[in-house]
Amino acid sequence: MFRTILTPLAFAVAIVLSPFAVAAPVAVPGTTVTLDPPKGFVAAERFPGFQREDLGASIMVTELPAPADDLKKAMTKDALASRGMTLHSTQKVKVGGVESALLHVSQTVNGMEFLKWMLVTGDPSQTVMVVGTFPKAAESAASDPVRKAVLSTTRDAGAKADPWAGLPFRIEPTPGLKLAKRITNMLVLTRDGTVGPGGSPGDPVYVVGESVSNVASTDVEALSRTRLSQTPQIKDLRNVEGRNLTVGGLGAYELVADANHVQTGDAVRVCQTIALDGRGYVIFLGIVGSALADTYLPEFRSVTASFRRVTAGR
Repeated sequence: MFRTILTPLAFAVAIVLSPFAVAAPVAVPGTTVTLDPPKGFVAAERFPGFQREDLGASIMVTELPAPADDLKKAMTKDALASRGMTLHSTQKVKVGGVESALLHVSQTVNGMEFLKWMLVTGDPSQTVMVVGTFPKAAESAASDPVRKAVLSTTRDAGAKADPWAGLPFRIEPTPGLKLAKRITNMLVLTRDGTVGPGGSPGDPVYVVGESVSNVASTDVEALSRTRLSQTPQIKDLRNVEGRNLTVGGLGAYELVADANHVQTGDAVRVCQTIALDGRGYVIFLGIVGSALADTYLPEFRSVTASFRRVTAGR
């Protein structure tokens, strides 16, 4: 099923980090999480969490509709290695009275090494991941404050997070595509407005979100074709058709293609649009079983066309 394999975007930044201390508790917009960010960190514009943009450090919060125990068990040395990360330690910790896991990992990006403190907590219905990232060169100054900030995490399990909070854009769902979930800086729309086990193979899934890091490319077509080829849910791309268009005042490129679902092998139709915004890009991705393609391709395009920028949180 498409809805069971959605994953959050990866994030890493690089620059020198100076010492900092822990500030007051702050709610993370769009989530059920509150934590104490290190001094000098501000609410991030492109993901739920905090950052020091001038220094390149970040703390990102991700909430996933999956059992926390399953994800904790899956965070093995081999699994992390397959994602380019080296596991240095794992320890059990309690966060808000809930048994959780704290992982210390490293990752090399573009020739620069980063360290991460990764907290995995939650309950049988939702996983919360809080990841603090900083350059290896700043370990002595950054490691302890970031670790303390990550461990300061509290969550209101009974709260319903506002999916629009902190997002600098809006879209309009359609009768056939209802807002189901926010995952980091992405909105997920499905036919029945839910994300999780169940449903039928070929059910439509539409995702819109911003890239977390800056992107230097100015060739929107080339970026679009590369990004489509890297979509983990599909394989065997064919009959690819593209066109230039404008979305929310941004130059964009749409690709429509046939493919097969990577897990089930079912034939699917894919509609992806990439729009460059001067720093990174906005991605609009719809996947649906081929039998429903004629119905849902216009709905995918309708949601994409409704995209507009707003002041974050309004």
